[in-house]
Amino acid sequence: MNIYLALGLFSVCSAGAVLFLKLARMYGLHDHPGGRSSHWKPTVTGMGLIVALSLITYLIWHPYQLPEYFVAGFFIISAVSFLDDLFFLKHSFRLLVQMLTMVMLMAQMPFHSFGAEVIPIYLASFIFGIGVLNAYNFMDGVNGMLTLHALLVFSGLYYLNQHITDMQGNAIPFTDSNFILSIIIPLAIFGFFNIRKSAIAFMGDVGSISIAFITVFLIYSLIFKTGNYMYLLMFSVFGADAALTVCYKLLLGENIFVPHRDFLFKKLVHIGKWSHLKVSFWYFAVQAIINLIVIGLFPTTPKLSTQISVLFIGCILLIGLYIYVQLRMPRKQIARSKP
Repeated sequence: MNIYLALGLFSVCSAGAVLFLKLARMYGLHDHPGGRSSHWKPTVTGMGLIVALSLITYLIWHPYQLPEYFVAGFFIISAVSFLDDLFFLKHSFRLLVQMLTMVMLMAQMPFHSFGAEVIPIYLASFIFGIGVLNAYNFMDGVNGMLTLHALLVFSGLYYLNQHITDMQGNAIPFTDSNFILSIIIPLAIFGFFNIRKSAIAFMGDVGSISIAFITVFLIYSLIFKTGNYMYLLMFSVFGADAALTVCYKLLLGENIFVPHRDFLFKKLVHIGKWSHLKVSFWYFAVQAIINLIVIGLFPTTPKLSTQISVLFIGCILLIGLYIYVQLRMPRKQIARSKP
């Protein structure tokens, strides 16, 4: 860790957050609660812009550390997402931008073949990446959910980048550790404004989408470097919630890109009457246990059969937990919550 870079990032992001908060209040950049919102009062949104500010600071310090297509894709999708925070943009246009930038991200992945056998892997990775971008976008409305989740994931990635080795014990970092640090610092600063009973600010689309974009890039880089697909479990708790909810809405023929309250974590808030922070900390705790198991029990890449077995067992357990909690929800309140 470069201490001078860390201090510089902290100073720039702290000043940027305070300045943004003042400007947002001055010009009325607020997320107003609606029928499908998880908050109850107008709240400043778009503070996730400090993630882009932090990355700019990092790039000034280390201008050649990151792949150019990834960097370009990041700033394109961040700019469009911030415009969506300022003005409403059509879902189709946002999806088109997401697809374009995901292609740019995928262009940086080290596919070892260009034949027909790589097409299913590329398509699966592309669709999964688009899914992650949109899933993260729904996390921002519950205080602490996105921040705690992202801090946990990036902390795990930082640890792995510092300690992961090949079968011969040689270090095999998959990115620059200072880059991961440049994301952790603005997240920690944002947490001061968000991880509280009454949030002062939300990240907005610019924060949630940009964090998701970086997460996909780092997870893919890690998997391609190690060949270990079990690292997908590092954000599996919210992933299971999002995937099962999307399947449910597709079966009903509903638009999966429109904000809604069908996610389990939103039902816990609106139907179960849990506080935002209680829901966020429970999701954080379950995910932390999974991450400790994945990182602690499998320090080297196991055989593919072991990876598939662990992924299968993990998915079954998460589906079972999801169904169990759903069945525990008050049935009468569920019925009243339907439009």
